[in-house]
Order: sequence, then structure tokens, then C-alpha cells
Amino acid sequence: MIIGIASENKAKVLAVKKAFGQLARAFARPDFAEAEFLTIAARTSVPDMPLSLEQIAEGAIERARFTFERSEALDYAIGLEGGTFPFMSPSLRGTPQFFLLNFVYAYNGREGYLGSSPAVSLPPVVIQALYEQDRELAEVMDALTGKSDVRSNEGAFGIFTNGLLNRSVSFEIAVINAMVPFLNNVYRD
Repeated sequence: MIIGIASENKAKVLAVKKAFGQLARAFARPDFAEAEFLTIAARTSVPDMPLSLEQIAEGAIERARFTFERSEALDYAIGLEGGTFPFMSPSLRGTPQFFLLNFVYAYNGREGYLGSSPAVSLPPVVIQALYEQDRELAEVMDALTGKSDVRSNEGAFGIFTNGLLNRSVSFEIAVINAMVPFLNNVYRD
């Protein structure tokens, strides 16, 4: 079993490896526990800082397909994309809320499925930086925390949740959610 990971970011790579370990146990798939992982820096047509659900999903899909097409003998390609999006509800009376979310697309060359992470609300200072100043979340988080390379470590999820849910774990959840339709017979006719 060979799994292509459409990223070289250590938080994303760790997420995929841990997710496949959990899937191996939950679905009695020893081939997942023994899987080899190949990382590829995948390109997409979406902006570096996706600012809508559509852009986040498209980034994940494009990354998985890019990886699958450029690798020999992959069983699955896993595309990972994080971003933010606004959400409007009539109950909010015209005031949108903004969220951080990760999408993962699992693709086997014939079919693919999206899975998502939980979403966490963004603070006003981050919303302003992303949507009014056109800055990237990684840059904003480094500046807010005084740390370097937050994106490869705890990520914005880790900062916002005070370590309860870091970037890798949020992507791990999304990988599991994307793989479930391949593994659970309830999704099959």
C-alpha cells in the first residue's frame, strides 16, 4: 500500500500517517498500518490563502489529483488544504462569522471523497488581516504569537484552542472523514 501525501508540511504529513494508523485499527486494515508514504509538494490554481469553502475544497481536490497523476503505483493520494470562510445566517442579522477549516480529498484514481476538520471561529484581528489587508494566515499567526513557522507546528488551530486541537489533529480528523466512504460498507450500493 502506497499513500501519496500532497504536501511536505510536517503537520500535514503527521496527520496523514496518524489517520491511516487509526483507520487500520478501526476498519481492520493491516495494509494501512504497513503503508508507505510518499510526499509531494503539490501545486494548485487556488490562492495561497483560500478565503472560501469552494477554494479550500478545490485546493484539496487539485492537490490529490496532481499527486496521483505524478506518482507511480499509488493506492490513494491525499490532498490537504486549509483556509477560512465567511458564514452568514439570518439569525446573525447581517453580521458574518468567519471560520478556519481544513478539507482533505482522498482519491484512488477512480473516485474521491472530501472530508473536513472541525471549524474554529476567527478573531477580529485575523479577519481584518486576511480579508482587508490580503495577508496570509501563516504570516498573521507568526506575527500575533511572536513565533516562527506556526503553520508547521501547532498551527492556528493550536493557538486559537490553546493546544486542545492543533493543526495536525485537525487535518487528521479530516483525513479520517475523507477515507470513511472507501472503508465503510454503508456507503456502497
